Amino acid sequence: MKDKTIQILLVDDDSIDRELFAEAIRDTQLKVRLEEVSNGEECLRFLQQGPYRPDIIFLDLNMPVKDGRETLRDIKSDKDFHSIPVVILSTSNAHFDVKQSYQSGANLFLSKPDDFNSLVEMLGYLLTLGSKYVFFP
Repeated sequence: MKDKTIQILLVDDDSIDRELFAEAIRDTQLKVRLEEVSNGEECLRFLQQGPYRPDIIFLDLNMPVKDGRETLRDIKSDKDFHSIPVVILSTSNAHFDVKQSYQSGANLFLSKPDDFNSLVEMLGYLLTLGSKYVFFP
């Protein structure tokens, strides 16, 4: 399992946040294939037509077109995709957003770190744990 490439789909409308996430992933030095989309509609299209099925989805909540809340409900209600782990990665840490995300099926809720090094550290811990101990479907 250690040598497996982790397939990640990042769903975030902020291009700077996507760039920082991609750079942080590279800095973890883990084997990761990262695909990026900018809203929920693109996420669902990727899941239906994409070149691969992601092992994990990092999903922002506040996006135009189709926000993360609605996208999460769509993913978790679809028999083909409901087993994909979804990590909410949002600037929000409002109790309502956290509670609603877990009720809608999120596997983890993380607040976006304030600095780049914290993002690298957070992703490194999460993905190392995932690559060593979690069996992705």
